[in-house]
Amino acid sequence: MPKTVADIIAAVNQEWNHWGKSTWNLISGKINIAHKDDDRNFAKYVIANYNRIGGGSPSELDIMNDHYFWSAVGISFVFHAAGFNKSEFPFAQAHSVWLRKFIAAKKANDPTALYHGYKLHDPQATPDVGDLIGYTYAKVSHQQAQAYYDKTGSYPSHTDIVVARREREIDVIGFNVLDSVTKKTIALTPSGHINDNDHKWFVVLKRKNLR
Repeated sequence: MPKTVADIIAAVNQEWNHWGKSTWNLISGKINIAHKDDDRNFAKYVIANYNRIGGGSPSELDIMNDHYFWSAVGISFVFHAAGFNKSEFPFAQAHSVWLRKFIAAKKANDPTALYHGYKLHDPQATPDVGDLIGYTYAKVSHQQAQAYYDKTGSYPSHTDIVVARREREIDVIGFNVLDSVTKKTIALTPSGHINDNDHKWFVVLKRKNLR
């Protein structure tokens, strides 16, 4: 049975619910964080579930003390839980693995790829439900971050899954965001593009073979 956007949203919402529905509104600045990874039970949960799919063998203290970033293995877990295999979405410990894969798919116009990665200001880079949005947390300017679209080696990065879209804003869920699984609300421009300078966004992964 074909996997769908609904499968992805159901899987990521289940994790968000498990962590207590943490929220961060980037427009208003309001933050409400529930369960955090400095709780040993939640550190154990990361290892038993997320690392089992995405790889890695951190200790509980590595996670609790922020010595291990578990955001990519969390996203990997979501796609596995939604029914995808590693050839469709590359489970990994680094977001740049799938960012590079799907940017390359866009450049090659690969019709079989699950996503195509678009530059942040591309007319088609308007995030919608089921898409992923990505930024780098390297110490560069927002303008310099745009060059990460063409990087071919590994680089520091993060992605969030778009779970809702309204006229001028989107909701996205990401892992290891303020030590939790957190839903962020992000403003959009009138044209529907990301309108946020808190993060160095440079790519939107638009779904291609998902309904």
